[in-house]
Amino acid sequence: MDGPNVNWKFLELLQQEHREQFGGTQLIVVGSCGLHTLHNACKHGFSIWKLEKVLRALHILFHNAPARREDFTALTKCTKFPLPFCGNRWLENLPVVERALEFWPSVTMYMDAVRKKKLPNPGTTSYDTLEVAEKDPLILAKLHFYMAITRTFSPFLTFYQTDVLVIPFLAKDLAELMKSMLRRFVKKEVLKDISSLQLVRLDVSDKQSWVNLKEVNMGLGAESLLKVFFHL
Repeated sequence: MDGPNVNWKFLELLQQEHREQFGGTQLIVVGSCGLHTLHNACKHGFSIWKLEKVLRALHILFHNAPARREDFTALTKCTKFPLPFCGNRWLENLPVVERALEFWPSVTMYMDAVRKKKLPNPGTTSYDTLEVAEKDPLILAKLHFYMAITRTFSPFLTFYQTDVLVIPFLAKDLAELMKSMLRRFVKKEVLKDISSLQLVRLDVSDKQSWVNLKEVNMGLGAESLLKVFFHL
């Protein structure tokens, strides 16, 4: 997936060709690649938790390490291993985080065996990263929240990555997608009957428009884990 600057340059050259061959005719410009914007927005939001380090470490620890895999499988009876994390397609890592959550109980069992010296310590940066992550009591809630967000975007990304003419539906679908995200933390009355123009101009940093902290929608998985953690 090329960067936005490459795409803009390609469009400029394409427009020039159209002008020369079709009497000044120009293509309709609908903006830069929205996929880049969405992926970068997701990256900006989740990188503060360094989830990419954890997801990469899960994959790297057992990638091209047959002896380690054999020890792991013999201990946990788990034959599935983590998938590689893609750093420039954050919203398309849904299978990666799903596998990570499925894999997490097994990897904690493996690390416990290493601490008890039942298995050799890998002595790698990826293992150290997972040890730090394991000490974070909210790591699973964070991964579940990330999974919930990627699931929200998945249908939109699938529908609009096509050669079919779908531009006429983009504005409405994008507005609905934004509303579905904002409903997680913005009061219902603020979003009620809001127009697309008002939606774009909405100041999401205004705390007066936020719901109570306990009412923030983080997804069922994350909320269930937090209730257990805080004994709610």
